[in-house]
Amino acid sequence: PRICLLSTGGTISMVRDATGRLVTSEDESNLLAAVPHLGQIARVSHVALWQEDSANLQPADWARLAEAIYQRYDDFNGFVVAHGTDTLAYAAAALSFFLQELGKPVVITGAQIPISEVGSDGPANLVNAFQVATCDLAEVCVVFGTAIIHGTKVRKTSAFHLEAFQSINQQALGRIGLRPELSSQRTRRAARLPILDTRLDTRVALLMAYPGMDPAIVAQVGASHHGLVLLGYGVGTLPGRDLDLVPVIRDLTASGTAVVIGTQCMIGRTELGMYGNTPEGLVAAGAIPAADMTPEAALIKLMWVLGQTTDLPTVTAMMARNYVGEIRMRAVREL
Repeated sequence: PRICLLSTGGTISMVRDATGRLVTSEDESNLLAAVPHLGQIARVSHVALWQEDSANLQPADWARLAEAIYQRYDDFNGFVVAHGTDTLAYAAAALSFFLQELGKPVVITGAQIPISEVGSDGPANLVNAFQVATCDLAEVCVVFGTAIIHGTKVRKTSAFHLEAFQSINQQALGRIGLRPELSSQRTRRAARLPILDTRLDTRVALLMAYPGMDPAIVAQVGASHHGLVLLGYGVGTLPGRDLDLVPVIRDLTASGTAVVIGTQCMIGRTELGMYGNTPEGLVAAGAIPAADMTPEAALIKLMWVLGQTTDLPTVTAMMARNYVGEIRMRAVREL
């Protein structure tokens, strides 16, 4: 099979400077040079898009990456993206929304330790990613450590462990053992024509509620953006009484700002009608429940939806619809 490797920088390709700090490498070929036996898995073509710390990447870069894959789609049987770990979950969600109706896999990987250093997890992650890219799979996924994770259900949960990413609110797509083992629920290869849609409205903010939060913060941020993802406690509960956020959210939605309520919890979903009057007030105020979307997926999806429409009822309907596996379970109260 022909597999295209698209490299974007990140820790996997970094080197140490004279002071011992990790810096971006100018050598675009060090990935393939470190793992020469990738040629035993596939016929590899390497496209070095850029060499950048992923903390510096912006939504426009995700669009460039999606376009690079789309332009080469007919020439390869699968794609592997080498990416920095810090914003890998955002990139995976973006590619999932940008590239829909895939008929072949787009596999994202990286490393916690540079590929040039002893003990690096880079070689194994690359080998595993290439193996998965040759499998009967047709979606955006992340391969890291022994996990194969759906692109909109992945979160980085450790800055230390080599198993740095977890699948959130969904069983992993598969595991890496002696060979990749994939779930029967995966999307399989098919002769589909992919849809490329990179329209985004980047005027979307992400805030986390906290005890003592001044509602004026939410009002100010929301008023300067077209969309806001607000992470509440537990099932999406937000402060009430003296610091009640419901009036702020009502004013924001009345002025045309889309407000999505998610949860700070790693596992679970929003149930905005569970506790008392405040959550019910949120629904009446026009807040949109994030269901079980990760914060990364909710943020990218709201950007993507607002790139299609600014009509709030349509935004609400689109946020509730499952497009690429970002919503797996809904609260009974929200159905």
